[in-house]
Amino acid sequence: MNPEFERNAWLELTPLRLVVLAAVLALAFFAAALSNGFFTPGSVARLMFLAIVVVWGTYNAARSVVGEIRDRTWDSQRLSSLGAGTMMWGKLFGSTVFNWAGGLICLAVIAAESINTGIAGAFAEVVYYLAMGVIAQAFSLSASLIGARRRQGRTGFEVFLYQLAGLLAAIAVAVIADPTGSSIGTFPRTDTLRWWNQTVPTSAFLLASLAVFTGWMLTGCYRQMRLELKLSNGPWVWLGFLIFMIGYAAGFDAFAPLHFDDITGRLMLAALVCAGLAYITAVLEPKSAVQLRWLGGEFARFHLGAAFGHLQCWMMSFLGAAIIAGALMLRFGLAHQGPELATTGAVLGFVTRDLGIIVLMAMLTRRRGSDLLALAVLLVAYWLMPSILHSLQYYGGQALFLPNRTDPLWMSPAASWLEAVAVWAIAATQISLSKRKS
Repeated sequence: MNPEFERNAWLELTPLRLVVLAAVLALAFFAAALSNGFFTPGSVARLMFLAIVVVWGTYNAARSVVGEIRDRTWDSQRLSSLGAGTMMWGKLFGSTVFNWAGGLICLAVIAAESINTGIAGAFAEVVYYLAMGVIAQAFSLSASLIGARRRQGRTGFEVFLYQLAGLLAAIAVAVIADPTGSSIGTFPRTDTLRWWNQTVPTSAFLLASLAVFTGWMLTGCYRQMRLELKLSNGPWVWLGFLIFMIGYAAGFDAFAPLHFDDITGRLMLAALVCAGLAYITAVLEPKSAVQLRWLGGEFARFHLGAAFGHLQCWMMSFLGAAIIAGALMLRFGLAHQGPELATTGAVLGFVTRDLGIIVLMAMLTRRRGSDLLALAVLLVAYWLMPSILHSLQYYGGQALFLPNRTDPLWMSPAASWLEAVAVWAIAATQISLSKRKS
């Protein structure tokens, strides 16, 4: 058995705690059965699962490593012979083993009630709740590992933020993939949907998607644990995830603007996904001046294999977005769609500028809060300044901050790329100056 999981199980699954847990759940289900239909044991089991596995479980997962760091026992664990996989599984499910003990009891009650509507429905609901719990807890653990690498996570508020990340992931699962379609905020959906021009059953598609994304989330958690144990991650797993997300998102071309053909719609969705992942990973990943200088030196010496092998996730995501945006611009250019061509060029320019701002803020501050400062700058650029210019009725000036259509068409992309070049030039200067200061 996994020694880290076994250690946590001995600490968490004491006889007294198990007896109290079983008694409380049994009394809750019994009270629901006597409530004359106001509550049912199944509805109480669903609420208890969310409280025990999702809310309480994400807290335990968020503090599984952070607590070790605060107790000054994490360094000795990192120096043990346990591998990253063993440590990840042990921390993720060992710290939450008591929560899952209660959750499995709740799942049994949920399945017993749902089976009256069919075995398939009961199976789908059990998988849905299992996936929600695993994704939420893995998200919280990953967030805490990212915080630990950034030398954060020492305060209760930061632990709450890691727990909140898991709770938001659980809400996203509930909103999108609830098999009953009855939760608050669930998107209205039909029995079937179109994906890559194929009609597929919605419930089966969402169930399969949940299983796949749970696997990806666990993989990401494992890779974060590797980094915390001072092991290096190659680029291939993230590249595989990026390709998967491009293919997954591009299949929903039916939701793209109707005046575009299928290929254009798919390219737009793929570019949007890559750009979104670039923003997220640029904020989350550490920005090291040493690493950026080394990458620049490798590219300058045409050591492309070594350079590409050490690209960060946000760099690969941006590269994917740039390639897809280039294909879009070529397509618009061949079709003589000037406004669409200009808008795509402007969007790519602003994305390039924004990533430069995130890197520049990290170089300027060199302390905690650089990402919040970058987000504040982006808020000013995308909301405050356009609002001021709109109030002044200077609509043309908004093209300096937003990919608006202008007359002539080239003004907006030209402005975005001039800003991008200026921001990256300043960032490169700061990266170079950091070497002299050190």
